[in-house]
Amino acid sequence: MSDYKRVKLHGGLYFFTVVTFNRRKFLTSELARSILRQVWKEVQGNHPFDVEAICLIPDHLHCIWRLPQGDCDYPKRWRLIKGKFSKRYLKAGGSQGVRNDSRQKKGEFAVWQRRYWEHTIMDDRDFVRHVDYIHINPVKHGYVNKACDWKWSSFHRYLKLGYYSEGWGCADIDFADKNEFGE
Repeated sequence: MSDYKRVKLHGGLYFFTVVTFNRRKFLTSELARSILRQVWKEVQGNHPFDVEAICLIPDHLHCIWRLPQGDCDYPKRWRLIKGKFSKRYLKAGGSQGVRNDSRQKKGEFAVWQRRYWEHTIMDDRDFVRHVDYIHINPVKHGYVNKACDWKWSSFHRYLKLGYYSEGWGCADIDFADKNEFGE
């Protein structure tokens, strides 16, 4: 078994990539979005964190969280979000992938990949790079030609704040840094 070591910085900023099981494309469906929003707010209410940036893609999501001072327990938050979402999504009629013996033995649903990508944001430059990556992601995957055309993203909040111009994030960008962001 692999030995995963995660950096835990109290009150830190973290970038995440969380992927569906077998990259099944359902996260942008009305059912999935509704349940994810409900579960997210519930977990956030009990275990606070600020969402600095987010983008929901059909088979994964990217986000940056800021945890409160004295707190570094993002694994607990993800465990709760993924677990609660899976139960409610399946109960509401959503489907899961084929559960292998290991998942059945552990009582795990085949809704999310077991692991997720985490990166601790180290400075302002790192933050800007990751926020830009989150917002360009729908263009990178070919869902839209401009970042402003994707509705399930915090891009629109950043646009209103003047961080981006309307034409930012067009399809002619070079996406050479693919693996650096956990995809």
